[in-house]
Amino acid sequence: MSENNFSQRNYRMSYADLAIFANSIVFAMNRDLDEFESYGVSSGTISNLEEVINEFQDLPDDEINRNDISNAVEVRDSLRNTILNIMRGISARAKAIYGESSAKYRSLSPGLISKLSDNNLLVAARQVYTVAENNLSALEAEGLTESYLEYFNSTINNYEDAINDVNNKKTIRDDATEIKIIKGNELYSLISKYCDYGKIIWGGVSDSKYNDYVIYSTGTGGSGGNVIPPLPVNLDTPTGLGYNYANRVVYWNGVIGATTYKVEKSSNNINYTTIYNGEEDHCTTSALIDFPTYIRVKALSPTGTSEYSEVLIIPEETNLPAPQNFAYNEGLQRLSWDPVAGMNRYEVVLRAAGVSTNWTVIYSGTSTYIAYQFEAGSWETKVRANTDTSHGEWSEVLSINI
Repeated sequence: MSENNFSQRNYRMSYADLAIFANSIVFAMNRDLDEFESYGVSSGTISNLEEVINEFQDLPDDEINRNDISNAVEVRDSLRNTILNIMRGISARAKAIYGESSAKYRSLSPGLISKLSDNNLLVAARQVYTVAENNLSALEAEGLTESYLEYFNSTINNYEDAINDVNNKKTIRDDATEIKIIKGNELYSLISKYCDYGKIIWGGVSDSKYNDYVIYSTGTGGSGGNVIPPLPVNLDTPTGLGYNYANRVVYWNGVIGATTYKVEKSSNNINYTTIYNGEEDHCTTSALIDFPTYIRVKALSPTGTSEYSEVLIIPEETNLPAPQNFAYNEGLQRLSWDPVAGMNRYEVVLRAAGVSTNWTVIYSGTSTYIAYQFEAGSWETKVRANTDTSHGEWSEVLSINI
């Protein structure tokens, strides 16, 4: 399967505990075979159960597939960094030759490339390669060579292969997870049935033998029968939690291996209620009434969970006016704006014009100016005044071409 639409997992003990408990049931059933005969259980029945246990245990451990994904991601990210460095070098050469206001420079300098997704960076890199190849005779004046472009092209191809490799390994892991869930459900259904028989046989007759057939939290005995254990914590904690007031959207960075996410909110950071269970790395909230509102998220899969994210505090929106006279002094490399009364801090955000729709915070503080050195490209930035519990209105978007 290529999508994370897994079958429902009917058991919540770990794979290891399920196998251990199933083997303990085999031992108990062999011991109690005479009593089980009235339920149609024979030595052949027990052999069939052992075969299912062996098939379940022979399935690969998820840790192997997780490590394969991690190794593939490491290779992909290394190639990504190489491509970013090459593209920045070509951009600098183009600026020296054509000037920053020229169309050729813009075609060789596609903005804030470090924020692009892998697929979008791949497209941008191929564009830069093609334009650079067509203008090599001019770019040679700044040291760009044909062999270096060949290296760039080879790295792009390897990067594409690495992206596909990560996706393929994720699919392999998903397929293996689905198979193990189905086999685990089959095994759990069998041992649940035999446990019911065992409890009927020994109920009121032998407490010790009765307890052998009780499904406890660890699957291997203990007090408080039929307790469903929590999923193991084996996923990374979600990061990058944020909130978009205009669209009322909570968003976060996706987690490798996660199939769903649970988002909770609270008015006091103590009592939380669930507002979202789903596959996306964002969700739309209803109108928030209590401020500040506290938001947290955790990642889930059929075989595990993550810790909760750091809590996001959403302050109430306010009518603090937008800072006026927001401007950039290229000579001083400084952004500045007029002060706003009643504020506690200012927030400045940035994005690549025409490339990214996501804003990145580049400053949060009390000053009415910041020194900032832009990379070559076209940028959009804006500023607002905040208090400890609220955000003000944004300034007009300032466009900057470097």
